[in-house]
Amino acid sequence: MKFRMVDRILSWEPKRSIRGVKTVSFEEYCLRSPLGYDEHLPESLLMESLFQLGNWLVILSSDYTRMGLIVRTGEVTFLEPLRPGEHMVMEAVVRSYRDDGVLFDGTASVDGRRIVEGRSCLAAPTPLEEYYNPEDLRVLFSEIHRPGEG
Repeated sequence: MKFRMVDRILSWEPKRSIRGVKTVSFEEYCLRSPLGYDEHLPESLLMESLFQLGNWLVILSSDYTRMGLIVRTGEVTFLEPLRPGEHMVMEAVVRSYRDDGVLFDGTASVDGRRIVEGRSCLAAPTPLEEYYNPEDLRVLFSEIHRPGEG
């Protein structure tokens, strides 16, 4: 099963930054409920959303020839849970962009309240075609790219 954890891409600047949105559906929160926790998106999926957003930046910056594989995550702080129906605005900012690695920092907010902060996530660029069909991703991007929203 593949999770698509970025619902919209609001803006991006090649090799520098990207902003996007993830909305928690009423099906996703239940992944946590059977374990006795309040209804919210599991932290692992919240991080996956930020990882996927950063990966979109690698894909777009390379014109669909490369993608990023997560090699290391530095420090991550979860400040608040992400609840059903909430819209999380995410941003990934590049600290260093090289052919052998892309170093990101990421944040996510709901209604202006920061809910997660991540620093020093390292992604190794690798050929995109080994994992995805570039044309399929071009179509997906045309569906989720919504400049000016948010």
